[in-house]
Amino acid sequence: MNVDDHVGGPIVVLGSSGQTGRGVADALEAHGHNVRRASRRSQWVFDWEDNGTWAPVLTGARRIYVVLPERRFDWAGFLGAMSSSGIERAVVLTARNPGASGDGVADGAERAFSESSVDSTFIRPSWFSQNFIAGLFSRQLDPSGELRLPVGDGKEPFIDYRDISDVAVHALLAQDSGTRSIEVSGPELLSFDEAVSIVGDVTRRELSYVPIGLDEWRDEAQHMGIPGPFVDALANLFQAIAEHRDEYLSPGVVEHTGRVPRSFRQTIADMSA
Repeated sequence: MNVDDHVGGPIVVLGSSGQTGRGVADALEAHGHNVRRASRRSQWVFDWEDNGTWAPVLTGARRIYVVLPERRFDWAGFLGAMSSSGIERAVVLTARNPGASGDGVADGAERAFSESSVDSTFIRPSWFSQNFIAGLFSRQLDPSGELRLPVGDGKEPFIDYRDISDVAVHALLAQDSGTRSIEVSGPELLSFDEAVSIVGDVTRRELSYVPIGLDEWRDEAQHMGIPGPFVDALANLFQAIAEHRDEYLSPGVVEHTGRVPRSFRQTIADMSA
């Protein structure tokens, strides 16, 4: 992929205080690009629920990194604002199998951007490795030492979100045009039992994975305070893993950065240091 060092204007990074957004913004600034770090709490205030914040962030920019809102979204207004502001390229973080969750968020976004006039690249990652240290899975592991999930012995190629950020930067600076998707994953397939064992080994804790049924997990998720729609989406994703539908590697990190993705053990060690 040819890279353009002269993008003709600022680059907007939505979700710039989040996991991948921060890495994208840092890397772009390190390479001398003018970055607008946008979020609800940044200098460039952006709120999906307040369309009055959109134009000030978008106007004058040419490229944008988009982290999706957590719920289904009507994209017409935002895409119109992008078009009228002069945005030419969007890199959108979606999901590995966009429709697998059944919530319409990732697949709805891909459909809307594909039908727009903006050159769009969709980055489709596997589950984040960091979820075991500071995220969904750590919420169980940290207090109890157990990870109770309805994924059976299904395997997942967990990815370091820093690798996603690196791919996103390359996609933002690309000279090519058109709509495409980039599938990214870690370098190895791991069962959740194997992943939890690695986390325990690296962090020197007694941890275990306990496979449970889907209905039992739904009950426990409600007690953990996970909102109902999110429970439904996660249940669909976990079922895909249990049915071994996620057991494949994706080449996007190597193809777009020239290096192999970080291993799960390396990520856990880095995040635990």
